Amino acid sequence: MDKYNGEDLETLFAPKWQLMTSSFFPNKSLDKLFAIADMVKEIAPDILMLVEVGGKESLENFNKYFLDNKYDVLLEPSNSDRGIDLGYMVKKDLPIEAKLISHTKKILSNKKKFARGVFELQLFKDEKLVFKNYLSHLKSKLNMNGKDFEGRAQRGAEIEYLVSLYSKDLKSYPDIPICFSGDFNGIVYKRDTEEELKPIVDKTQLLDVFEILDFPIEKRMTYCYFNRVNQRHPMQLDYIFLNKKFKSSIITEETQILGFTYPFTDTYELPATFKEKRDMPSDHMAVRCTLKI
Repeated sequence: MDKYNGEDLETLFAPKWQLMTSSFFPNKSLDKLFAIADMVKEIAPDILMLVEVGGKESLENFNKYFLDNKYDVLLEPSNSDRGIDLGYMVKKDLPIEAKLISHTKKILSNKKKFARGVFELQLFKDEKLVFKNYLSHLKSKLNMNGKDFEGRAQRGAEIEYLVSLYSKDLKSYPDIPICFSGDFNGIVYKRDTEEELKPIVDKTQLLDVFEILDFPIEKRMTYCYFNRVNQRHPMQLDYIFLNKKFKSSIITEETQILGFTYPFTDTYELPATFKEKRDMPSDHMAVRCTLKI
């Protein structure tokens, strides 16, 4: 928005909106931005955890011009070579202190760095640590150079590092909720768990919050893949993992996949066609979870 001069965004024509950036990447459409903003304003989450963000400036602009500047933006550059970063937005009026720690420079067991990164959020109340979250967007299944089938080895190395972080935290902070969240680009569901993601199941006490609450599998889908003949394949790629011993901290009626239309909490419906998916404000559904901490 470096060329924005105070125009009314609600009445702005789409071509004019695109001319307000000098970036090589186009702005997300105003219709989609307003749709996401409407959801955020209605649900009013204390913390937003976002992936595929076009950098800190983009998120700060979204906060300022679409969300009435109600959030603090916590974001550092990731390792993405596609311009898709990760970030948090934390409500300014919360009685907590938020701290961001980036793990993007860590060297993994395969001698590489994260495809994007891991961003640790620490929440403090009265100077006491009360919550941790590790936000990640694991390596996708794109395999442009043909050296790592579906990116599985890279995803496995990323999970290995995440699990090592959790193991250390569990010893130091056994009585606070510690979450893994984000787009894991794979399936974590009982016997269907993909091989490179199995350490989450086998080596930690973490479970998907929907698994803890015993949601039926059809209520957990966050993404739809459409093949060349437009056949739909729903799957869950986006998760919030939590130790099941904190089940009593989860507010069940405020934990669900959100729809993109008002009132959002009971409009969860997957796209039926690729066109419907393309027209959605995001190609992934939003995951909501409320915890008492």
